[in-house]
Amino acid sequence: MEQEFPRKADRPSIYQYRVDIMLGMGGTGTVYRGMDPKTGNIVAVKLFRANFFRNKLHMKDLQRTANKFRKLSYPNVVKIYEFVSGADGEVLVLEYVDGPDLKWYLANREYNLQERMLITTQICNGLGYIHEKNFTHHDLKPANILFTRKGQVKICDFSLCGSSYILSVFDSKAMQEQFTPMYVAPEIIRKEKATHLSDLYSLGVMMYLMFTEKVPFEVDNFQRLYMSHLTVEPIHPNVVNPLIPLKLGDIIMKLLEKDPKDRYPDCDSVRIAMAELGRPRI
Repeated sequence: MEQEFPRKADRPSIYQYRVDIMLGMGGTGTVYRGMDPKTGNIVAVKLFRANFFRNKLHMKDLQRTANKFRKLSYPNVVKIYEFVSGADGEVLVLEYVDGPDLKWYLANREYNLQERMLITTQICNGLGYIHEKNFTHHDLKPANILFTRKGQVKICDFSLCGSSYILSVFDSKAMQEQFTPMYVAPEIIRKEKATHLSDLYSLGVMMYLMFTEKVPFEVDNFQRLYMSHLTVEPIHPNVVNPLIPLKLGDIIMKLLEKDPKDRYPDCDSVRIAMAELGRPRI
């Protein structure tokens, strides 16, 4: 049975941070709302699962990434404050975002094409910034897109950013632990290095869901899902939902190309293509 969040925290503190609410729990760990008693700031505290890190190299990889992200700041990207490792476990301390995630939004908000296009543009803004700083997200999905109460999009959860590990498609357990199967790019399944173009594929899967309210591959097991990523062309979004603009469907299909070279080269190109949708022709 799926657990309900937020709910009361199962501990009073993690390191110096006082925690009161569990915000969510996933494959990588548990996120709490906390307060730094030194500053009074409200933060999000992510406690990683004990077996999340495969070895010390994996942990140091994330620690280096977190230290680099501390220097970055952008309106559509969750701010990272620090990575802590010690007696309480491995913890990532981040900006606290006071609204729901895109997964909740898609399940609970009435369909509004223009609103969803504005959300997509904000996602492109944040993802483009991450890519400009030479990072790859690796796990872009609705649960990692947060909203402030004012409706600003914030991309979160960089647990896999900077990871240089490649997994075999036949190692389903490892794949499921490190990536979200519905959003994983074909090249990762082919044991190739994930790049910013892999994130664009994940963006395409997410946009398919946002605008058709269906996933591109409706299969009943992980192996079939992986093979679909590798070999099956999704039904065109406009066939699934004829009410969306044809060119929007074309944008999504280009993002879902199996060969990374056939996708848009960057988020700027996606934003430009999205902007063209509302521009009248003379």
